[in-house]
Amino acid sequence: MDTILKLVIFQIKETCMYLPDAFRLALAVCSAVALAELSVRPAFRKKLTMTFVFRFVLRIIWLFTFVTYSYCVLQLTILSRTPVLRYGHIDWVFLSRWFDSNEQKAFYIANVIMFIPFGILLPMAGKPMRHILIAAPVAAACSIGIEAVQLKYHLGACQLDDVLLNSFGFLMGFLIYLALTDIYGFLSVVTKFLRVPVQRILSLHHSE
Repeated sequence: MDTILKLVIFQIKETCMYLPDAFRLALAVCSAVALAELSVRPAFRKKLTMTFVFRFVLRIIWLFTFVTYSYCVLQLTILSRTPVLRYGHIDWVFLSRWFDSNEQKAFYIANVIMFIPFGILLPMAGKPMRHILIAAPVAAACSIGIEAVQLKYHLGACQLDDVLLNSFGFLMGFLIYLALTDIYGFLSVVTKFLRVPVQRILSLHHSE
């Protein structure tokens, strides 16, 4: 088990090697989006309110994170690979290579971990993606798309396992997103509940 864990950690560290380039790309995309938004807004005579600025900053943070994540995934699964002729078929057998070696077990676990961030980020893209019946097919389609490109250009083993494991990782991320949303909602309720007594205490203090 320790060997498998070390292999998974090694794969995660390998993915982190793409972060500098991913950050540069994300910064360029976010800068372009911010410049376009701030340039177009005055044309519609819309004021820069605090609410707009807060929401805009949150969108930029989400975009930066999403572009960074997407770049790393694409590098790991497609862009950094070289074609291998033996990767020219589809493996439909579930967990067909699980018992081959510890390396294969680590790859399986890494396929789950890889899509957990996607399960957290996708629902933040907008209300439609907060419905599991819409978000889950989108995640599955992204995984199938990666496998299809790998198959066409012989960049990796096209396996049913990868799609299922990616989808499972996405569902785990989606559950984490729901948990974080519930925690945020609970803290908001507590804050509103405590705000009234505090305001009353302050008003009584000022009246004295």
